[in-house]
Amino acid sequence: MEFTEKQLQEMQKIAFDYALYRTGNIEVSQDISSQTISLFLLSYKSSSDMKRWIISTAGNYCKKYFAKSSKETKNTEKYGSEIFKNLMENPIVESDLELSKAFKESFNALTEVELQTILYYFKCNENFKEIHENLDISYDALRKRLSRIKSKLKAETYKKLGYYGSKRIVTPQLNNLIIKFLQRFKENLENGTINKMYYYFSDVDLSNYEHNIKIKKIIEYDIELLNSVYKAWVFYENKQDIAESFFIEFYIDENNYLRIITPPTKKSNLIVFDADSMEAKKIIELLKKYPEDKTGRPNVPKEEIDQIIQQYKEKQKEK
Repeated sequence: MEFTEKQLQEMQKIAFDYALYRTGNIEVSQDISSQTISLFLLSYKSSSDMKRWIISTAGNYCKKYFAKSSKETKNTEKYGSEIFKNLMENPIVESDLELSKAFKESFNALTEVELQTILYYFKCNENFKEIHENLDISYDALRKRLSRIKSKLKAETYKKLGYYGSKRIVTPQLNNLIIKFLQRFKENLENGTINKMYYYFSDVDLSNYEHNIKIKKIIEYDIELLNSVYKAWVFYENKQDIAESFFIEFYIDENNYLRIITPPTKKSNLIVFDADSMEAKKIIELLKKYPEDKTGRPNVPKEEIDQIIQQYKEKQKEK
């Protein structure tokens, strides 16, 4: 069976991209793609799917490479530079040197699997269908993995830029840890079994811990990061459907577990405005007038917020 030069180039590119996804080594991937095409010319049967045959054969050569190697090469710097080079073609990134540097450094936070996946994503020109066809992973799982990687890169980039008081710094993994803690905390509060959450609270003494937290529904949380310690404000509805809040302080240990250093502490000065109230509309206007700073926190002057709160309290007294 004869093949055009264009067909062979396309098949060799598929073999190279897949080998690079598996090995993370450009030189090894070039060798594997050459070996794959050589075998392709010698033994390919027209009855089989051409692309699948290339992927399968390149995969076999990858296995042989790993068998000969004492350990799989981990080259984070190469992954990062390859992806970053691709991303730098975006003029928005290229025009901001500070953002570019922060984004490049953020690749160091990715795991090897995440690096391999995002590299292959760009090598396939962000063609999701092509990636799905070539990898042994379900469409939904691949979509979720890429979404998590992009969110993680974004969060790590904001950290590098100095943002510390914004949900933008929360990776999908950290969000899952926080949500899991809040769910278990609510359940153990109701059952009076906080002691079962020993691992979470192993860094604090709960023998004298007192609280008046009664959660009906968790609404939202906001977060701040300073010197590797997170402080999260958790907003919830109590059993009387009234909005309240508490805060916790924690860090993430070497096993990627959430460790509490300040247990849930209730804040009593929370004021909640109805979304269509005059006060809420004034605050929205202030947020537009004073956009958030580099740290992700609003620049609204405290005296203007205090004035709105005072007017609200006076209005409540008149009722």
